[in-house]
Amino acid sequence: MNNRPILQSLILSAFALVTTLPSQAWAQNETIKIVVGYPAGGILDALARAVAEDYRKAGHGQAYVENKPGASTMMAATEVARAKPDGRTVLLSHSMPFTSYPYTYAKLNYSPDDLVPVANLANVPIVISTGSVQPYKTIDEYLAAVKKDAALGTVGLAGLGGPTHFGVLQLAKHQNIKLEPASYSGGPQLVNDEMGGHVPLGVDAAGAQMELYRAGKIRFLGLAGTQPVSFLPDVKTLHEQGVKGFENVKIWYGAYVPKDTPTETIARLEKAFIAVAKNPELKKNFEKLGLELTGESAVSMTTLLEKEKQVWEPIIKESGFKAN
Repeated sequence: MNNRPILQSLILSAFALVTTLPSQAWAQNETIKIVVGYPAGGILDALARAVAEDYRKAGHGQAYVENKPGASTMMAATEVARAKPDGRTVLLSHSMPFTSYPYTYAKLNYSPDDLVPVANLANVPIVISTGSVQPYKTIDEYLAAVKKDAALGTVGLAGLGGPTHFGVLQLAKHQNIKLEPASYSGGPQLVNDEMGGHVPLGVDAAGAQMELYRAGKIRFLGLAGTQPVSFLPDVKTLHEQGVKGFENVKIWYGAYVPKDTPTETIARLEKAFIAVAKNPELKKNFEKLGLELTGESAVSMTTLLEKEKQVWEPIIKESGFKAN
């Protein structure tokens, strides 16, 4: 049912690299630390370890991963923002510390301006799903059902305060209906409630649901964003289906370093990280986990961050949502 064997294989192969390096390697000038705001064992951790392994294999130097979970990834962002700007401390994160948190948290221990982009590494396809026990089989049928029965307006999310949360609010606004975001502690709990018919709709990363979808236990009613997903050719975006609200919902992972890091150092890291993301074998392996490796430049990443800030700032402020 799950992707745990594949994920564990990726993590173990990368972890073997880290744990077998001689201790003196950490003192080398080319050693980098990749900081991740989640515990070991997750998809971002697996990506970070794959980056570290390929970085070494390509002859750039040594690399290791530090897991620093806490405060919705803000502890990791704070550590890297305060690090020496020499390119040896790198943050791997989604974009929320830069595009959502400044408007949802009253106080941050870091400034988004204290970190600069290096490379966009991966997209996380987001699906709108429901249990196969439900009578509605398309997003239009679901929306019609909500208009008849407001009790069906509960939408499960793996946490509040991010693009999926505000996408739900936008969908409700465009459809002139009431949708109530319900926070879950994680994807497994959400899909369990979907399968049991306890929550009418869910919005989460595709990766955690792929096997259940293939087994016919849940339905994918659509994708967030505007672009198709290669490993979900039969699932259209809500945008393609003429349903507004989720076209700007995008979760992606990028690499960042402290501001004032030398331009040539950023360029070197950018080249190395993009090469990792373009590795065909790695791309294929991560697709099985529901992750699309991208490998895009720091410039394009900066443009994307600015676009997301402009999109979400007024929506978040209008919602009145506060995380603390």
